[in-house]
Amino acid sequence: MLYGIITDIHGNLEALAAVLAQLQGVERIVCAGDIVGYGPEPVECINKIKDLGIVSIAGNHDKAVVGEHDTRWFNKRALAAVEFTKQQLKFENLEYLRGLPLEIHEDDFQVVHGSLHSPLEDYVVSVSDALPTFEKMTKPLCFVGHYHRPLFLARKKDGFYAGHALLDGDELLIDDYDRVIINVGAVGQPRDRDPRASYGIYNSKTKLFSLHRIPYEIEKVQDKMTKAGLPQQLSDRLKLGR
Repeated sequence: MLYGIITDIHGNLEALAAVLAQLQGVERIVCAGDIVGYGPEPVECINKIKDLGIVSIAGNHDKAVVGEHDTRWFNKRALAAVEFTKQQLKFENLEYLRGLPLEIHEDDFQVVHGSLHSPLEDYVVSVSDALPTFEKMTKPLCFVGHYHRPLFLARKKDGFYAGHALLDGDELLIDDYDRVIINVGAVGQPRDRDPRASYGIYNSKTKLFSLHRIPYEIEKVQDKMTKAGLPQQLSDRLKLGR
C-alpha cells in the first residue's frame, strides 16, 4: 500500500491543502498528531482530516485544547494558541479530538506523536532518545511527530545505530535496518529553517520511504493569524521555518 505520512498540521489550512494536493495518488493518509494549535484554522483542518478519512492519532496540542494534557510547560505563545483554538472549536470538533488514540498500528508500522515511552511528552531527537521506543516497537518502523524537523533514526541489523536529518527527496529502504524511527517534519510549522511544508510517502510493498517538501502561501496564513489576534512570533516563524 502507498501511504502518505503527515504530522503537526497546527491549524495551518494552506499548508495542509498544499500537501494533500501532492498526496492524491496515495491509498491511505496517516497523521501523527497535532492537527490543531498555533494556526488560525483549527476547525477547517479537523474537517478536512475527517472528510478525507485520514487516520490520525492525538498530539499534545490536540489533547491540551480538550483539557486532557497538562499545559504547565507550554510557553505563553502556545498557551495563547490553545485558548484561541478552544474558542473556535465546536462540540463535534472537541469530541473528535477527545476520541483520537495515542497510538495506531498499520500492517508493518506504528505511529505515535512523541515516543512509545511517552506519547505526548517525549521528543525523539537522538539515538539515546530513541532507545526506549526501539525497545517498545512491535513493528520494524515507527513514525513520530512533535519535533517539527524531518529525522531518521535506526538500529542496524548488526546492533549499531544510525541517524541523520532528512532533506527533500531523501529516500530510505526500511528493510536495510532492524528498527527505524522517522519524523516526517511538520506540515504547518516547520522548525528546520526550511519554511516549506514537510511530509513523507511510504510504500509498504517495496519498503521505500521518501521525504518531500512543498511551498505554500505563507503570507496568506500570516494575514489570517494577524486578524485572529494570534501572537506575532507564531506568525513570523512560519516564514523563517524555525
